[in-house]
Amino acid sequence: MAQSTNDIDGLIAELRREHEELDLRLSQLERRPHLSVAEETEVRRMKKLKLAKKDRLFALAKDRPAARI
Repeated sequence: MAQSTNDIDGLIAELRREHEELDLRLSQLERRPHLSVAEETEVRRMKKLKLAKKDRLFALAKDRPAARI
């Protein structure tokens, strides 16, 4: 069953928001001079998650030239 344009637009907006939140949190952590092992692990996890969200955004928007990523 195909998703409606509104559903896809909502999903794109949600993924974009989540990507921006991860970007903000990563920049906060990466400004610190030292990270604990747990924080380093969290940074790696968040980078992978951020990339997965970006990949999903591009997959959703590739056939939608009007979609803003």
